[in-house]
This record gives sequence, structure tokens and C-alpha cells, in this order.
Amino acid sequence: MPSCKYDFFGIYVLCMCCILQASDYFEVIKEPMDFARIRNKINRFEYNSAEDILDDIRLIFSNCFTYNKPATVVAIAGGELERYFEQRAYELNLISSKSAKGSKMSDVTYGRKRKRTTL
Repeated sequence: MPSCKYDFFGIYVLCMCCILQASDYFEVIKEPMDFARIRNKINRFEYNSAEDILDDIRLIFSNCFTYNKPATVVAIAGGELERYFEQRAYELNLISSKSAKGSKMSDVTYGRKRKRTTL
């Protein structure tokens, strides 16, 4: 079986071989989203605002945490990328500190509990 693709930061990207490995993905995830789809929507001018793009990016993280168990490599990597994304969005003034959404995975890192972090 071919290996799965990885996107930036080594984050798992769903591809045909991965769908075969996760045959129940579309039963669990009712609104799939990925970075390639976001890029295509940007290129086709389908977004009305930056907030719409941020919502789709957050949907990727939500789907990751819904489908993957918290202590898995995929969920941990998703949590790390989500924290980085939220921090950079704040630094770039795309979100305010009051509107920054907390990470769903911020209290789980490498299978250990940690204090919830906020931006």
C-alpha cells in the first residue's frame, strides 16, 4: 500500500491510501475539510471573509480531534498545529485575544494532562 502524504509541519493529510486505512472516516466526519480544499476555495474566490477561511481551518482541527483518539500521534500533532495556528492568527491580528478560540487539545499533550492554555 502506498504511503500517505504529509502536509507542512508533517501533519497527516487524508489521501486515497489513507481513506483505505480509515474506511469509517466519512461515517464519523460529516463535514470533511483539508488544506487542499481551502487552497482551492481561495483560488476560486469562494470565501467572503478571512473569518470564513479561519472557520474552515478550525474545522480541520475539529475533525482531527473528532476522528482521532487524544493520545495518538495524529491528534497530538493536530493539537500542536492548532495552538501554533491560533497564536500566529493572533500575532497577525486576524483574531483578537477575546475572540481567540481555545484549543480542543490544549489540555492533552503526549498522553499527559496539562493546564488549559489560552491566547
